Amino acid sequence: MFFFYSQDTGAAGSGKLDGSGDYVNLKDFPAGQFGEWTHIVPSDGQLFFYSQDTRAAGSGKLDSSGDYVHLKDFPAGQFGDWTHIVPDGVLVFFYSKGTRAAGSGKFDGSGDYVHLKDFPAGQFGDWTHVLSAGGDLFARFFFYSKGTRAAGSGELDDGGDYVNLKDFPAGQFGDWTHIVFDEGPSRFFFYSKGTRAAGSGKLDSSGDYVHLKDFPAGQFGDWTHIVPARRKLFFYNKDTRTAASGTLDDSGEYVHLKDFPAGQFGDWTHIGVTQEGTP
Repeated sequence: MFFFYSQDTGAAGSGKLDGSGDYVNLKDFPAGQFGEWTHIVPSDGQLFFYSQDTRAAGSGKLDSSGDYVHLKDFPAGQFGDWTHIVPDGVLVFFYSKGTRAAGSGKFDGSGDYVHLKDFPAGQFGDWTHVLSAGGDLFARFFFYSKGTRAAGSGELDDGGDYVNLKDFPAGQFGDWTHIVFDEGPSRFFFYSKGTRAAGSGKLDSSGDYVHLKDFPAGQFGDWTHIVPARRKLFFYNKDTRTAASGTLDDSGEYVHLKDFPAGQFGDWTHIGVTQEGTP
């Protein structure tokens, strides 16, 4: 299920993709209903809201009809100064690009936060992208630097401690603006907004990278957001409010599903996906 949010107005909406990749709208939430958040992160069926400016936060969830249920408010300063917040199952990884510090924690069923570990400044590389990578035993993550095109992989164990798996040298990966991981087929989708080229790949059981497909420049539209939704990809352009859906098959090949015309969707700054209700 999708949660759409505008940082400019505080309005939001919810919806889902059906089995054919078509969009079904569920709920619209009026301007000002939600706070001013810089990050909205789906975590184990819940939503975590965070402001990097105030370091305040909140948690909630979408019910089966797409309505919003608020759970917890966390006061200003409770959380660190994070640029990336990435869930994998019940665990959440926090990272600061400025200091290269990090932390880990989890949310319980009531939306409350349990802190697990702090990692000191400089322990992690200088990453522009941090994303879940779907580990079988532990929470696995993939790190990428757009500046150097280096990357790495690692895991959080059940206690929230970090285990490094692989380091990939500068230049091994392309010049990507968007990287998403679709847990359905366990595939990465890489995309360049500048060239509209793309690629797909996966991590093996040891955290090593296996490349699958390259898609030539111009094959994909001009997208500002790409969101994985359990075996489907949702593409959205904030400027034109156009959108599209597609899927990656098990070999990493792309199959296009639907195009949605300009103006069908609202003017959204954030799009997240919760587990419940996602086809």
